[in-house]
Amino acid sequence: MVLGNGLLARAFSAFRSADGVLIYAAGVSNSDETDLSAFERERQRLIAARNRYSDRFLVYFGTCSADDPERRETPYVVHKLEMERLLEHHGSPWMVVRLPLAIGPGRSSQTLAPFLHERISRGERFQVWQHATRYPIDVHDVARITERLIRDRANWNRRINVALRAYSVLEFVRAMESILGKSAVYDVVPRGGHYEIRCPEVEALAEELALDADDGYLDRVLRKYFAT
Repeated sequence: MVLGNGLLARAFSAFRSADGVLIYAAGVSNSDETDLSAFERERQRLIAARNRYSDRFLVYFGTCSADDPERRETPYVVHKLEMERLLEHHGSPWMVVRLPLAIGPGRSSQTLAPFLHERISRGERFQVWQHATRYPIDVHDVARITERLIRDRANWNRRINVALRAYSVLEFVRAMESILGKSAVYDVVPRGGHYEIRCPEVEALAEELALDADDGYLDRVLRKYFAT
């Protein structure tokens, strides 16, 4: 069963008729969200889902920003961690899949890739944090990895980071320039930083799932969803 209708929910469509598994993909998705009412709505919905389907193994999507010293105190990350604790203390089976920057079809989200596509397409000036990095991941890779993690009961009742490799924000800009055939108008500011995301469970599955996170991964994923 899948709850939600956004990017992640669509990537997990194969689970809509799955018995015993509940993919909760109906949470707050804007990492810059500050509206407490939005967080409260998710809290109430998650509690209702957990209580109604208490016999199901629930997969919740957290955020890798929990390990980012520049982001871990933001309202969004604080909220996500609270939702993780809610599941942990409920007593029913769960798994938290912590995600970095998921990229997929649709350009209406407020994440980095759609932002760059819009700004560069329109020739609008924007800022680039010189030292900032992001971990892009195709939503279909998220679905493949998560499906494999679910099958191993050793992963149940755990928080698991699902990320591949980091790229600088400047690399995102250059890749999108190449895709659009248009130069971006931006100012580089000396801000941002890099943080490491440890993903031993994903590393262990890399060969089995043919996860190809080489230098060209970012370009391939962006072209897949933004080249047309």
